[in-house]
Amino acid sequence: MAKLKLANIDDVVNGEMIQSTINNKNYLIAKIDNTIYVTSDMCTHEDAELTMGCLDGTKVKCPLHGSFFDLTSGKALNEPAEDPIIIYKTEIKNNQIFIDD
Repeated sequence: MAKLKLANIDDVVNGEMIQSTINNKNYLIAKIDNTIYVTSDMCTHEDAELTMGCLDGTKVKCPLHGSFFDLTSGKALNEPAEDPIIIYKTEIKNNQIFIDD
């Protein structure tokens, strides 16, 4: 499995999130308490980019219908979303954020 470089760790401010697009696929990268989380960036309920929503600790809120997702597990925490988002295992090397592709 190849490593995919998403961003420089300094591109993400602590307590915020950014979107990284690689090979026409969008990823959400969040830094919470200096821990990096990488997930899919699309709400599983409707087509809405989660990076357009807001963070609440390790939860991200969908901007369309208000569903929250847990960045640590991917679990949908309230309706209308029911399906989890994808969580990617991250690796930090030389201040770069990598995931398994």
